[in-house]
Amino acid sequence: MSLEKLGKKILLATPSWVMPGTYLENLRFLRDKNSIDAVELLFFLYDDGIRTEFLRELPGIRDFAKRFVFTAHLPGSLKEEHEELVGTLSPLVKHFIVHPAADAEAEARFLETWMARYGRQRFLLENTSPGLLEALLACFDGDAPLCMDTAHLLMEGRSPAEFARRYGGQIREVHLNGTGEGGGDSHKAPRAEDGWFLELTPFLRQFSGIVNLELFSWDEVQRGIDCLEENV
Repeated sequence: MSLEKLGKKILLATPSWVMPGTYLENLRFLRDKNSIDAVELLFFLYDDGIRTEFLRELPGIRDFAKRFVFTAHLPGSLKEEHEELVGTLSPLVKHFIVHPAADAEAEARFLETWMARYGRQRFLLENTSPGLLEALLACFDGDAPLCMDTAHLLMEGRSPAEFARRYGGQIREVHLNGTGEGGGDSHKAPRAEDGWFLELTPFLRQFSGIVNLELFSWDEVQRGIDCLEENV
C-alpha cells in the first residue's frame, strides 16, 4: 500500500519543531511538504518565554489552519494556569496530548474539569514512563482516548504491536518513532528491518487517525516517510 493510499485513512503529522526556529518558521518550512497533513504544536514547557513567542505568532499560526490539522502536546506537568493555553488552543486544534504525571489523581482532576469544558474525547493520554498511563487510565475506569508512542514502549522493552492489540479501539494518534543503537536514544525514524515495525504494520494499514512522525529533524522525518511508503 502506498502512502498516497494510506493517506486516505490517516493524517500524517510532524512536530512543530523539525528545524531550529519558531512555530511560524517551522510551519513555513513544512507548508510545501505535500505528504504532511498535520502538525503537533509542542508545549513540553510553557514558561513566560514560550508563552510570549506563541501568543505573538498565534495570528500567523491560525492562518495555516486551512493547510494543516493541528494538535497540541501539553506540558508534562499540568497546572491550573495551563488552562489559558488549553482555552486559547481549543478552537484551533483537533486534540491535546497529555503526559501522565506521577500524581494520577491530581492530574485526573484537572482533566475532568477541562474535559467538561472542551470535550472529553479531545484529551489523549500518552504512554510514557512505566505504570503512569495505567494509573491515570484507572481514574477514568480505563475508558479514555490514547496516544501510542512506540519509542517509549520500546525503551520499556514492550511491544508496540501488543499495545495496539490491547488498546486499539482507544488509540486516536500514533507517535511513530524508534530508538537508536542500544535502544537508549528515542525519536529516531522507524526502519524497515526493525522487527517491532514489521509487527505493527497490520495495525497501521487499518488505522484511521493521526500518525505522527514525532522526530525532531526533517531528515529523520523524511526517512520515516520513506519507510512508510515502502512498507505500509
